[in-house]
Amino acid sequence: MEFLSTLVSKLINLIEQWGYLGIALGVTLEYACIPIPSEVILPFIGILASQNSFSYLGVILVSVVAGIFGSIICYLIGSYGGNPLILSLTKKFPKTKKSTIALNKWFEKHGKLAVLFARLFPLTRTYVSFIAGATKLNSIIFILYSLVGITLWNTVLITLGYFVGENWTIIETLMRQYSTACAVIALIIIVVIIFRKKFNLKKAK
Repeated sequence: MEFLSTLVSKLINLIEQWGYLGIALGVTLEYACIPIPSEVILPFIGILASQNSFSYLGVILVSVVAGIFGSIICYLIGSYGGNPLILSLTKKFPKTKKSTIALNKWFEKHGKLAVLFARLFPLTRTYVSFIAGATKLNSIIFILYSLVGITLWNTVLITLGYFVGENWTIIETLMRQYSTACAVIALIIIVVIIFRKKFNLKKAK
């Protein structure tokens, strides 16, 4: 956690010194699966825009382009390194093979929507790019759906920072609560899926 807070602090200083280039670097790193919390960086960028340090529309545009660029990096890593990693994991943990195959099939059917909606949730927002690459989701579809999701997420957080201003710690608190709620919802969905599968198997027998 100390490393993460130091990294965020350095990025904030970088944004103040380098301007748009600093914004591009910070957002690219976050979407390239480096654990940088956008719920801290993006509202701060919004605050700077409200103080006329940057253009409001300019920071949104730069953050979206940087987000797409970072996502493509993560997608390519997944595309070239994802399958070997998954294969080695299934060899070490054979029990994960069925769930891995199921995930691939599910992503083949619902990959577009998964990419879109995952952009609106913590953690999945960035790591969905790796999964999309590993499951060979069409790159054009990946970019288009990522564009919509990233634009929504970045615009909301930058706008919150723009209007909330110096009280941006409120956003951080709200985002923590949002993250907890998302984790609980995700857990409930996973439990429901597991029970449904078990019920269907019993029914089939």
